[in-house]
Amino acid sequence: MFTTSTWLMLSGAILVLIGFAIRWKTSAYDLKEVAIDSAWTLARGKRTAENPTALEAKYRDIQSQPTWTGRASKTAGTVAGHLIAQVLGVAALIMMLAGLALGVAGYLWR
Repeated sequence: MFTTSTWLMLSGAILVLIGFAIRWKTSAYDLKEVAIDSAWTLARGKRTAENPTALEAKYRDIQSQPTWTGRASKTAGTVAGHLIAQVLGVAALIMMLAGLALGVAGYLWR
């Protein structure tokens, strides 16, 4: 069976992986990440009419709504997704730091 140090390092690694997964999934809703992705697309020269940047895609999605209320609700959904992504991003960072601390504690426990 595993020792205490092994369990600490294993649980730390799992927390770090879960934190990375949360950051990866929420990056599509975080408007800062979308802006960075758009800038990177422009910097590489990959933007074409058929391949818009991520910000342009979000803007077109909002503009495609037929009514003002539809646009407002789509914008509110985008803002709410951004706020939730910010909160989950901080939680994921805390999880990764805690996982790192557990891994170090498990290594030093030997």
